[in-house]
Amino acid sequence: MEEVYVKANELATAIGACEGYKKLLAAGEKLAGEEPTRKNVRDFLVLQAKLAYAQSMGDKPIKKKVEDLNRLAEILKNKPVAMEYLQAYNAWQSKAGEIYQIIQNSMAEGMSILDQ
Repeated sequence: MEEVYVKANELATAIGACEGYKKLLAAGEKLAGEEPTRKNVRDFLVLQAKLAYAQSMGDKPIKKKVEDLNRLAEILKNKPVAMEYLQAYNAWQSKAGEIYQIIQNSMAEGMSILDQ
């Protein structure tokens, strides 16, 4: 079991050295210097996640929330620092999702007993 922890720490180190993760951190540092834009990006990502969750649960998104998301997107598209961050965020989220899926798949067999 100790080897699993060693490998997990190696994964954490590899993530820290990953170019996509470094881009996200650098973009985040720039974004931190623009407080109103940072707040808009945060609000955009939170609202986007809420809508995605509602859709995954079969709920129809509330029209006002969709309008709010579109309004924030319009504001953000004219802010290069926001767009740089969102691009880095989306790229990293995609990679992180793939990494998580690999880990989850490796543990699925042990959990499959619950499916019976």
